[in-house]
Amino acid sequence: EGCMSVDFRDEGLLLYREERYSSALETFLSKKSDTADDPELSYYIGLCHARLGEPEEAMVLLRQVLANDHNLIRLYQARMLLSWLLVETGQIEAAEQQLRGVLQEGFESPQTWSALGYCQWRRGRTDQALESYREALNLDKENSNAVNGLGYLLADSGEDTDRAVLLCRKAVESSPDNAAYKDSLGWALFRAGKTTEAIRYLTDALIHRPGDKT
Repeated sequence: EGCMSVDFRDEGLLLYREERYSSALETFLSKKSDTADDPELSYYIGLCHARLGEPEEAMVLLRQVLANDHNLIRLYQARMLLSWLLVETGQIEAAEQQLRGVLQEGFESPQTWSALGYCQWRRGRTDQALESYREALNLDKENSNAVNGLGYLLADSGEDTDRAVLLCRKAVESSPDNAAYKDSLGWALFRAGKTTEAIRYLTDALIHRPGDKT
């Protein structure tokens, strides 16, 4: 068995994939190595903190990754996760800076452009947000998140309510159980004057997410 012993990282990752985040975190912390010299370990520990709803701890570790790592894929993943945590904690401008960093490093993805569009919308810059969502769809016209985001903004701004309904319907068809997409479709239908159908989708969204203020 000796030479077959599993590395503590592999063991931690296995626990992480089984969604046993507390146990995974304990395993990653079991070797008292300095995470500053070990960006891979920083990343894994940061992931666990993020999953356990501890954004501040996660962000400290993800910033260590950005300062010390040379692995481009992990840098991209760390920046994307950091931007998401910044949005979750209401730091929209800081999140936008991280996403711009991703794009400047050449990692164009529908996810990055969609997240940037969301941040721009949250900061009241609808025109820029629309452009970002369009960039996302240029890269992948089937990306549900981008389809929904652009549809919602076209409805919310009143720029093109008919296209908004088409896009939001497409998002719901791609992910029929997604309450956020149903909410967008309901709003688009309402803005397009189709109130009865709007109520149906908004009610359905509310049933699935009863505590959601929106």
